[in-house]
Amino acid sequence: MTVAPDSVFTRLARLAECPRATVLVRCAGTLHTEEVTAAQLLDGCRRTADALRAAGVRRGDKAVVMTRDAYGLVASVYALVSLGAVPVLIEPRAEVRRCLDEIAPGVFIGEPLAHVARRALGWGRGRVRTALVTGRGFPGRLLGAGLPSSVPDGGGPAPDVPGPDFLKPDFPEPDAPGPLPDDLAMIAFTSGSTGQPKGVEYHHATLAGQLATLDAVLRAEPGDVLLSCFLPFAALGPLLGLTTVAPQVDHLAPARTPPGYLVGPLLAHRATIVLGSPAVLALIAGHCVRHGLTLPSVRRVLSFGAPLRPRLAEMLAKALPPGAEILSVYGATECLPVAASDAGALRAEPPPGHAGTCLGRPLPDVRARILDADGTGLGEIAVAGPVVSPAYHARPDATDAAKTFADGALWHRTGDLGRLDDDGRLWYLGRTAHLVTGAGFTLTTEDIEVAADTAPGVRRTALVGVGPAGQQRAVLCVEPERGAPKEAVVDALRAALGGHPQARSIGTVLFRPRFPTDIRHNSKIDRARLAAYAEGGRR
Repeated sequence: MTVAPDSVFTRLARLAECPRATVLVRCAGTLHTEEVTAAQLLDGCRRTADALRAAGVRRGDKAVVMTRDAYGLVASVYALVSLGAVPVLIEPRAEVRRCLDEIAPGVFIGEPLAHVARRALGWGRGRVRTALVTGRGFPGRLLGAGLPSSVPDGGGPAPDVPGPDFLKPDFPEPDAPGPLPDDLAMIAFTSGSTGQPKGVEYHHATLAGQLATLDAVLRAEPGDVLLSCFLPFAALGPLLGLTTVAPQVDHLAPARTPPGYLVGPLLAHRATIVLGSPAVLALIAGHCVRHGLTLPSVRRVLSFGAPLRPRLAEMLAKALPPGAEILSVYGATECLPVAASDAGALRAEPPPGHAGTCLGRPLPDVRARILDADGTGLGEIAVAGPVVSPAYHARPDATDAAKTFADGALWHRTGDLGRLDDDGRLWYLGRTAHLVTGAGFTLTTEDIEVAADTAPGVRRTALVGVGPAGQQRAVLCVEPERGAPKEAVVDALRAALGGHPQARSIGTVLFRPRFPTDIRHNSKIDRARLAAYAEGGRR
């Protein structure tokens, strides 16, 4: 019989085994922190669950959670899951109203500012029946009833959760209490950086599979401390058995976070594992270089959200102790994580006839294949395994386009271009939607940019196509290092791309001081806006 991975409930129950252990650290600024023990967190989850139940929240209810406070997020998400309700995670953005109309949540949990935006912008209008405020609400319950905001003393009981056996293949019986493995557990929206945001469904079995695979990536040891520079991941840290430090990141513009807000808590709490996007990791590395700092406690850095370039990995390595590992983790909201590669693999030479960035081999129990491959093996990356989400919520058209059953498994089409080499390693070539096709040439973004980004004076590059597919003009957009002369950068690009067989197809080099990026990680380049800029638009 297949052994099922530990469920969220099993992991929650495990927290109670070490009640005095610090499981969460909420940070404000550089040095101000508040430590939360397992007993306090579980007591807070139970109090929050009681308040939710009193407000009428029931099993199966969809509840948006929108708060920048780590404790408020974790307590709310764990409490909702313990009730059998469905947390919905979505960032504040222009399309929130459309997203909420699509999923029709009955409950909205958020900090006061989120509720002000909800009322002013019509988020969930006609859908939300229960409004609950985290933190300090406005007087007179103007925005909604308040949830417990302070961390309790930890003297109360933990929340009631289903037993640890419910995810086993022969459990539960049809009339048994508690959720089934295929019951909806959470909805997390995609960032919208490559299309409209979509609500990704996680079943309880999906979350269990993702947590088990993250265990394999993190390889946590007793006493490890995680600095999580992405707030939603802070909700997973305690379930992974890690003391989780949540720094005060600017979640609407992570790249604008004061670097001291990241490095200060890292040093103060002796973080051993650091997780963040390339934009945030660049803040940490740059701060260390400018101030001559080292990070002696760190033994593993995980980068995610966009390709990690060798130059940033090298800058990070200078601040880390010998033997520390830097991993670039590949995945998507619909399937996370999929593969991981160390910093050495980022400089690996592609097999003959190949190009792009090495993503490493798929993680345990995860399978990858290339769909619709051409004669060179280039095609769309598809993923199967316990980390794959089953569907998009209320979007059957998107589900049908991205999901397919084959060989006894559900496969997710990632929308990423790639190849598999003879050693089973994945190579990333960019997004299918960003393929540049012109008269007599086809260019993938990663093929060109991996080489162009090595040029001195270049911070990063982006290849975009201008015009209709098949008749596009290839434009290489360049974000230069501050103070780098354009003439010198052009010469450096010419040298870096001189031996590239496809470089002659690039028609224009266009400089832009700063690239537009995604709101979630500030790491994915907004190529649609760059293409519009290249055509003469300035939006």
